[in-house]
Amino acid sequence: MKHPKYDAMVVVAYCSRNKQPYGITAIKQGKDWVFDWSFKLSEKALKHEGFSANKVSGNIFHAEKFPGCPHCGNQSWVQCGQCGKISCYPGEGIFTCPVCGNSGEVTVGENFDLSGGGY
Repeated sequence: MKHPKYDAMVVVAYCSRNKQPYGITAIKQGKDWVFDWSFKLSEKALKHEGFSANKVSGNIFHAEKFPGCPHCGNQSWVQCGQCGKISCYPGEGIFTCPVCGNSGEVTVGENFDLSGGGY
């Protein structure tokens, strides 16, 4: 039996509470991407796997089963306007990027350009 072919990527994100990295599985559905799953990721695995090789661009949605950040449980995420890294977000208040320290108000976006890696 053949399995259906689909495009998928692993996008690296960082926990806004403990600054630890995690991976998000993004699956292409038509022209859109769906965040399907997340998992803890060590710094060693982050460097070894080369997750920054590919790009995810376009509209991004969460699957119903998306568990959010595996470190703290936050369901939302933001892309830093300064360094471009992805981080979990509690959903309200001023955001401070756990990677570069940039802070400010969060605005809603529709299209994104994210770094990912092969899956």
